Amino acid sequence: MKMLARLRYLYSEGFEVSSLSGYDDASGEGNAKILFVERDANGIPQVRSEIFNVDSEEMEQCSTLFLANLSKAED
Repeated sequence: MKMLARLRYLYSEGFEVSSLSGYDDASGEGNAKILFVERDANGIPQVRSEIFNVDSEEMEQCSTLFLANLSKAED
């Protein structure tokens, strides 16, 4: 559940998570990605991405968390 833990951390630290992606593919490393914005020392936004290997259960939990936080941002 490394991706889920990382996603929770990013939200708890106030990062802007832009997108999640995931797919079923056993052909190689990294079947899911978090895309987020990190600000440098001058406040300039930098887009970052991290790749993870996840199963369908973890991806579903990440998607649920992402959508819940997306709904909060729209309020």
